[in-house]
Amino acid sequence: MTFGERMKELMDQSVAVSKELAGKAGEKAQDWGERGLNASRELVNKAGAKAQDLGERGVLMLEIKQLEGQAQRLISRLGTEVYNALAERGESSVTAGDPVIQPLLSELAALKEAIEKRETEVQSRRR
Repeated sequence: MTFGERMKELMDQSVAVSKELAGKAGEKAQDWGERGLNASRELVNKAGAKAQDLGERGVLMLEIKQLEGQAQRLISRLGTEVYNALAERGESSVTAGDPVIQPLLSELAALKEAIEKRETEVQSRRR
């Protein structure tokens, strides 16, 4: 084999090895790219879910505050009605069954239940 033929053979082998290495490197780069893309998608999905969860908890907390405000107004009305019955009308006692008092107590009980339900939802979302 002549020197030129040996050089040609070495060059052919080098080209074949280079193509093989380039192919493997391309496969690795594609694999890393896919892994990176999948990790990014997963991160975006988790962040979106967390943001949605925080938003829903915020809405629940706002609803709780609004319901508590309604309960405070009802308690004020209840106190006013009790005062009117005792001081203004001169009644000696007031009971839960009084026609003016009973609806206020029922509404307060419903508000308490609604508040507790939302507080339970908030607690379950924290886990």
